[in-house]
Order: sequence, then structure tokens, then C-alpha cells
Amino acid sequence: MRKHCGHTSAACGAYDPPMPRKSAVRRCSAVLIVSVGLLARPALAAPIDANPLPPGASSPVPGGAVPLSGVVVSAPSRTLPSIVSTYPAAGDVVAPGALVLKLTFDQRMNPESWRFDRGGDDRYPSCLARPRLLANEKTFVLLCTVGANGKFAIQMNGEGDGGFENQANQRAQPLLLQFSTKDGASQATIKDAMKSAGLKDEENPVMDKKPAAVALARPPAPPAP
Repeated sequence: MRKHCGHTSAACGAYDPPMPRKSAVRRCSAVLIVSVGLLARPALAAPIDANPLPPGASSPVPGGAVPLSGVVVSAPSRTLPSIVSTYPAAGDVVAPGALVLKLTFDQRMNPESWRFDRGGDDRYPSCLARPRLLANEKTFVLLCTVGANGKFAIQMNGEGDGGFENQANQRAQPLLLQFSTKDGASQATIKDAMKSAGLKDEENPVMDKKPAAVALARPPAPPAP
């Protein structure tokens, strides 16, 4: 048996008595108990979503598209799309010449679906073959010409199939727009017509054209009484 050494002995600093086996067992048991407790702890419940969406989808937009992973799904709206504002407004009296017809809907629309018809006995303006849907996806613009001192009527989504639709292919409610033109100087350029309709340069009704680069011919004279 080794005897206890004095403070002057060099062997005192190197001597480290072995740990009793019972202390080591207690430490291992404590580690094991903590580990088992963590594993057995119940997971927190996830909050319940009253309107769950597929993974990767954003909040649905009425009549709009919900982007998924590589797929675009159109969410049907609870209400049919409708026109909320127009230029000219109903009953307006505007200058003859170049005119940009502007229709703004309350939902995102399908750029490939539209319908314009004559409205009753009033005159119908001379317009391009198709309108343009602007970047906000709610506003259509259509370049037209109108004669002086006339009454005009345009029917949107009249009786029958086809016409303006939202991105979920829900047909918009019909609207009859009536307006008049005054006698006097005509708007001769698209830029003038865009300014009257409150449009910016990038909202040109003629796609890929600058406002100053395109001018319209003089509008036809009103019919003789």
C-alpha cells in the first residue's frame, strides 16, 4: 500500500486517485435519464389554419391565380367580376378624335377574353381589333376614334357566350356604356388620348409603340341630318 506523501515529495502532484466506480455509475445514469426525458417530451401542437393552402401557395386572390410549385391554379371568386370605372364615364361629353376606352374591373382578368357590341341605336366608335390588358391585370384599354357631335354606346358582355372573364374563367357582369362627343377641335394623337384617359406612357393601348410615334387619321364626319 502506498503511503501518503508530504508536500515536499515530487510524486504528490502526479498522483490522482481513481474515481470510485459508484460515482461513475451515478453520472451515466443521470445522463441516460435526461436523454430519455427529452425523447419522451410531447411535441407542441401546430396551430390550426381555418383556411389551409397547399404547400408553397400564397393567399388566394379573388378571381386571381394562386401560384404553386410549378403550377398556377386560379381560385374562383365568390362574386362575378364587374366593371368599377370607365373612361369615358357614363354620360360624359368628350372631345372627338382619338379616344382610349378604359375599363377597370374589380378582379384580375383574362387577357384573352373580351367582348364589345353595339349598344342600341347609338353610334359605335371605330376601334382596334383587340384591347390590351395593363400590368395591374384589372384594366383594359382600347384605342378608338369618334366623330364630333355624336352619341355613342358600347355594350360589354352582351347576351350570349364569351366576353370578359376573370382568371378563373368566370364571366363578368354586362355593362352598357353611353357617352357623347362635343363639337370642336379633335384629339389628333394617341398621346393626347392617353392623357385624357389618365394613362402613363407605359400604358399605351398600342403595344410596342411609343405614344408620340403613332398618330390617328382624322375621325369620320358625323352623318348628315
